[in-house]
Parts: sequence; C-alpha cells; structure tokens
Amino acid sequence: MVEDEEAAKLADGNEVHKLPVWHYQGVETSQREYLDGCDTFSPIEREVMEAFDLGNYQRMNVSNLDQNPEARAYFDFGLKLMLSYHHELAAKAFMACLALSPYCVLAHGFVALCHAPNYNFKGKAYCESTNHPDDVDQHDLSCIFPSQQVADRHSKLAIEKIEELKKATDLKCGEEENEGKEDGSQLDEDKYKEDSEQIKQGYLVSDPEVRLLEAIRVLTCVPGVDPDQSDEIVGRAYAREMRKVYEKYPEDPEIAYFLVDSLMVLNAWNLYKYPSGEPTGPDTIEIREILERALKVHPQHVGLCHLYVHLLEMSPDPASALGACDYLRVACPFAGHLVHMPTHIDVLVGDYESCIEYNCLAIKADQFAMKASPSTAGKESFYFNYVVHNYHMAVYGAILGGMEDKGMEVAKELNTLVNEAMFEKYPSLTSYLETYSALDIHVMTRFGRWEDLLQLQLPKDSKLMLHRTASVRYARGLALAALHNVEKAKEEADHFEELRKDPDAEFRILYNNTVKDLLAVDSVMLRGEIAYREGQHEIAFDLLRKAVAMQDKLNYDEPWGKMQPIRHALAGLLLEQGQLDESEMLYREDLKLHPNNPWALVGLIKCLTSKSAHCCKEEVEELKETLRIQREGKWADFDVVVSCECCQRK
Repeated sequence: MVEDEEAAKLADGNEVHKLPVWHYQGVETSQREYLDGCDTFSPIEREVMEAFDLGNYQRMNVSNLDQNPEARAYFDFGLKLMLSYHHELAAKAFMACLALSPYCVLAHGFVALCHAPNYNFKGKAYCESTNHPDDVDQHDLSCIFPSQQVADRHSKLAIEKIEELKKATDLKCGEEENEGKEDGSQLDEDKYKEDSEQIKQGYLVSDPEVRLLEAIRVLTCVPGVDPDQSDEIVGRAYAREMRKVYEKYPEDPEIAYFLVDSLMVLNAWNLYKYPSGEPTGPDTIEIREILERALKVHPQHVGLCHLYVHLLEMSPDPASALGACDYLRVACPFAGHLVHMPTHIDVLVGDYESCIEYNCLAIKADQFAMKASPSTAGKESFYFNYVVHNYHMAVYGAILGGMEDKGMEVAKELNTLVNEAMFEKYPSLTSYLETYSALDIHVMTRFGRWEDLLQLQLPKDSKLMLHRTASVRYARGLALAALHNVEKAKEEADHFEELRKDPDAEFRILYNNTVKDLLAVDSVMLRGEIAYREGQHEIAFDLLRKAVAMQDKLNYDEPWGKMQPIRHALAGLLLEQGQLDESEMLYREDLKLHPNNPWALVGLIKCLTSKSAHCCKEEVEELKETLRIQREGKWADFDVVVSCECCQRK
C-alpha cells in the first residue's frame, strides 16, 4: 500500500508510524500534523480519556487492533462514548484509533454510525440538517457534525479496506504456493492451511465484522437521500441487513444492539399507542424479544440497557426496565446521558426523588465533559442537547414531586447556560434550545408564586426569545387571574396571543413538540382560568377540558411538553364547585399517568372524603400513607394542600 512517509509522525519517540494516503484525502499538507493519531486528541484530552470513568466494557474481538494497545484504548473509549450517545467525541476517538491501526476497519464503521441517524435525531430533521456536500473534500475534523458525507466516506473506506486485505492475503498465499512449486517440493497441505489461517487471523476481518460493515454501508451509502424517502431507502434496508447479521450471530451484543437500534430509529417515540399501551406494530414486538434475549446474556451492556429504557418508557409496564436502570445508574459515572436515562422510568413509576438525584449526577458528569471537551460537549455541540435535557428532567421531577427549592435551584443554574446573552451570540441555536430558558417560569407557576411572576422582566428581544417571552405573558395572565385581577389578566392574554401566532413558533421545538403546539394548549388553559375568575364556571370547565385533551394529544415526550398537568387545575376547580365525580375521575386518571404525585393524591383524598362520611376509609388511609411517604422525601419542601395553586388553599 502506498504511504506518505513525509507526513508520518513519531508514534512513541522511537518508531515512525506511517499514515496511508487515504488518511489525508482532501487535506492540505499544512493541516496534516493535526490528523496524526497522537494528536487527534490534545495532550489534555488524552489525560481526560483516562479520567473519564465510562466503566470497563470492551468488545472482546476486534480485527487488526489488539497488536496496538494505544489504538485499543482509543477504540474502547470510542465504543463506550458511542453507547453513551456522545457521538461526536466517539468519532474523534475512533479516528485516533485508525491513525494508529489503519486496518481496524470496524472503527471506520463506527465513525459512520456516529454520523448516522439515531433514536433522538432521525428522519426529515436529520436528513435536512446533515447533508453537507462540501464535506466530500474535507477531512472529518473540518466537517460539521454530524455529516452524511462523513458517514458515507467511512463506510466506503471500511469496505474498500476489507477488499484490499483480501487481495493482499490472496496474493501472499499465491506467492507461497508458487515458491513451494519452484523448489520442486510438494506443498504440505496441512502447513499451507496453517499458514493461511495465521494470515487470516493477522490481516483479515472477521465474518461478523464484514457483515456488520456491509449493513452499515447500506445505511450510509446515499448521502443527500430524499428526506421523505430516507426511512424506506436506507433505514428499512439497513434494518433488513442487520436482521440477517443477527440471525447469523445472535449472541454478539453489538450486533443485537445495532439491529434493535435500526428498528427503533424507524419507530422513534412511536413504539406504543397512547394511552392504550398497545404496540404500534410488529417492530415493537421484535425489538422487545431481541432486547430481552440479549439482556439475559449481556445484562451489563449499557447500550442494550439504554435502548430497553427507551422501549419500555412508552409501554404499559415501564417498571420492568428498573433492573436495567439500576445498572445504568452506576455503570458509567462520567456518561451523563446514561446516568440520566433511568429517570425516564423514575418519573413514570412516581420516584421523583430519584429523578432529581440522578439528573443532578448526570449534570455533574456533563459539566466535566463540557470542560474536558468543549468542542464536542459545549453549547454549539450536538451533545449539548443532552446536557440541557438533564436539567429539564430534574425540574420536571421537582414540579411533579412538589419539591420547589430544588426545582428552582436547577432551573436557575440552567439559566446561567441558556439565556438571552447566549442566543444573541448564537442565534441559530434558538430553534431547539430557547425553549429551555423558561423552566424557572414553570417552577414559579407550579408553586403559585404569583407576585414573583408579576415581577419577571420581559426579554429585551421578544423575537429572539419567543418562547420565554410568551411564557412570561402566559404566567402573568395566570397570576393575575388567580389574584382576581381579571382585566389585567385579559391584557396579558392578548399579548400572549400575538406571540403565539408568530410564524417562528412553528419552527421552535421542545424535543418532540413545536412551540406552536405547546402555546396552543397554553392559550386554551389561560382563557379557561380567566373565565373561571369571571364566574363563568361551565365555560371555564369546557375550556379546561379542551386543554386537557390537547395536552394528551401532544407528541409523546419525556418530560411531557407541558410541565404541569392541566388535570390538576381542572379537577381542583371542579372540586371547589362540588362536581366531585368528574374531579375524582380526573385525579385517578392523573395518578395513572403520574403515580404518587402529591398534587393528585391531595385532590383525590379531598374528593373521597367530601363525597361521603362513609367513603372507602381503607383507600383513603392508603392514599394518605402514600402521600406521607412521598412528602418525607429529601427535597419535598412545599406544603401541598391543593392540586393546583389556582385553587383556594383551605
């Protein structure tokens, strides 16, 4: 193979490591020194790799790698990062591995997968934002992450190198056979087989890797694929190929993981019907069968545990994932996203204290990552989405769990990262991050801090800070209505409506929902609250019922797009007006969705005790005991006496 010796770097101070020409394809000579394996990570980042506690998982057999311990360390680091969804830093680690072991073709495939769609970023959004034709002539480190062109490049290189290795092996075997014949001696067949096997072990690629890489090539070989056709053209085709690989090697944990991942990406956030909990199709059934079989063999594979949480969070039995959650909590202390993942189940089983605890640990882990690798975990990185998600989930747990001080502490900490100054500097980030700037408003609303809400300052630029501005107007309207200042509340509602109708609201998102859809729910909720204070109770209840229905129809999200269940307000106000049957029904519905939350517990207890002196005393006592235990939690500081602070505290 042709090599560029002029560009070769010293690998360890003694040996010259020769980097092949393909490694520098499209890169100016002046930039090449940055691309050497020893420099792909800076000296600080190399120390960081050792400091990152991502557990000790290692893929047992990786072709053409084990002869270089340093390359092996980079590969292992990259794999653990990839399973932790820290894809950009993982891709850098695999590149460092390749610089030291150019024929570790699996690393090429894994770089491609780091740039490919995943459960949180797929379909039209992925295709439209990752198609960068200019990246064809750029090295990875000069490309925007993720990039379809980089994925295509690496999957193609993997296949080309497999073919190159096959040809080299065939050539060597042929030369040895000819040498034997020229000597006039009969080639010893047993020795020939033994030598050939040694060549295979040293230079060829294992069959599972070849098949896996061929499947990855199917997924990534059409950069610029039509966004509306991508699932069928490459996504479904990839899943079909991965199924074939899995049928051949069902015990391989990565192969099981990638098959499940391929199917889950095709059904992202749509694995079960809501609220029935029925599987949406055969993919869901297959996913569960594969995951549960694989987890019996590999219970400590963080990737399989991660996907199992995502599978069951939408299912009728999310608690079945708690075993996987328990492992994720401790397996990779510096993998913030994996530490966070169990909290998707915690909120669904009513463990709001654990939701806060493990998101705070995830925040701490990601703070380390942001300092250690700002280019891959800082505000402009893709991973920063996961950073803010930890804060979001912690605040959500605090709101549902009645834990005011901790919720506000986390929200204010997030506001030091995500604020108007940041968006003035990076306006392009508003579309998917600006929504997180309003969490403190949600906390104040949940806990009825009406006077504090009225003191909130509006952002300087309402267009830039669209969601926060609208949230301030919405919360002020609720506060004024609760304080019986109806006319002022209507004025705030009018301002809110102007913001709600801004065309940009359709292009701002909070994970799986648009700001347009979220504000539409708020609009009906606010009008219902105002109508109630005007004494138009039945109009108010109809509006609030509509708001509940709209909230239920929002796209599935974890946390839900609306931080506060509207059932709490509707049921509480119905209770005030003596409409006990509907109020009871709403509280029971809410406790199915948000088990053990003190707001609905308090409301249901009041409902039952108000209906009759001879109500089911045993149930009431059980509810009171559940509430008592919940309020003994570490951060349970708020005196929850009504289901919504818009109700009368009596």
